[in-house]
Parts: sequence; C-alpha cells; structure tokens
Amino acid sequence: MKYPIVIYPCDGEGYVAEIPALKGCIAQGETLPETLEELEIVANLWIETAIKHGRTLPDIDNAIQRVKALSHSGSC
Repeated sequence: MKYPIVIYPCDGEGYVAEIPALKGCIAQGETLPETLEELEIVANLWIETAIKHGRTLPDIDNAIQRVKALSHSGSC
C-alpha cells in the first residue's frame, strides 16, 4: 500500500517521518534511507495489527487528498 508520508528534519541530526493516515505511525533515523526503512517496518506492523483486530484501513485516495490539502495550507 502506498500511503503518503511526511518527512521532517530533526533539530540536531536525522529525520522523522510519519504516515498521517495511520495514526501514530512514525519513525526516526539518522539518515533519510534509515528513516524510510524504519517507517516501512512501523507501517507494516501498524497495518498487520489493524487487520488482526478487524479494523478497516484508511482509504489511500482520501489520505492523499488530506496530505495535499495540508501541504497547500501551510505557509513558509
């Protein structure tokens, strides 16, 4: 599944990445590849747990639209 992700640089070093559609699905790493690798692990666990408990997964198209709306509403 291809949910949109948001990546933030940390104040010191490294990155934080999250999948907004999957509440609490967040990962951190020292490098961008490490961060994305960790996020993939967390996302897979999040999805496996949701399925195990009979929860419906968020719609990917809606998730994409929400992230697009958030990215257009921010100001620099």
